[in-house]
Amino acid sequence: MRLAAFIGAILLIVVASFQGEDSPDTWFAIEKIDIQGNLQNTTQVELQREFSSLLGQSLLGLSVKEALAVVLSSPWVEKAEVRKVWPNTLQVIVHEYVPLAYWRDGQIISASAVVISPRVLPDLPLPILYGPVDSSDVVLEQFGLISQVLASTSLRIARLTLEPRGAWQIVFSNGLAVKLGRDDILERLQRFIAVYKSDLSGRIEQITSVDARYPHGVAVGWKKKN
Repeated sequence: MRLAAFIGAILLIVVASFQGEDSPDTWFAIEKIDIQGNLQNTTQVELQREFSSLLGQSLLGLSVKEALAVVLSSPWVEKAEVRKVWPNTLQVIVHEYVPLAYWRDGQIISASAVVISPRVLPDLPLPILYGPVDSSDVVLEQFGLISQVLASTSLRIARLTLEPRGAWQIVFSNGLAVKLGRDDILERLQRFIAVYKSDLSGRIEQITSVDARYPHGVAVGWKKKN
C-alpha cells in the first residue's frame, strides 16, 4: 500500500509539472485534516483547532514524525496514527486517554497513570485524588490498594487525600470522612470497615467524624442530639 501511494504521488508530480510553474509544495499543500477515532472527552472541532498548524504544509515536505508531534501535543491524545492521503489530505486516527480520577485542581489521571491537563475539565463521575505536586504515582497506587480492600463493601472513594506530612484521609461517596494517618493504612482501613459494618452503616447522618489512627480501635464523633 505504501509503495502504491508513493508511486501515485510521483505520478501526480509528473502530471502537475505540466500544469503550471507552481512548486510541489503548493501542489500538495494540506487542505483537509481527516480526524478519526472514538472521541469521548474531546471533539472534532477542538482537535481541528489544535492541529490547524498542519494546514497549508506540504505532504511532500512534512514528515510523519513532525505531524505526530503536533497531534500528540493535544492533552487528550494518548496515541495516534498519521497517514498522508494524496494529494491534499492528512488522516489522523486518535486514541484518547481514558480518565481514571481527577488529580488536584484541574488535572486528570488517566488509566495509564499519566497526569494530563485538559483545557476544559470534563464533568465526569470520577473520584478526586489529592496530594503534593509530584505524588501522583504514590496516591494512585494507594487508591488502587484501598479500592481492592473496599471491593467487598458498599463503600466507594469520593476523595483520597495525601497530606503534606504524609497522612491519609478518605471521604466516601456517602459523605463519611475517615482519617487513616501515616502508617498501617490498609490495616486501619480494615478495622474501620469492621466497625462500619457492625455499628455505623445505618447511622451515617449522625456522625461528624471518624478517626482510625488508634492502634486498637476507631474513634467516632457523633452529632449532639437536640
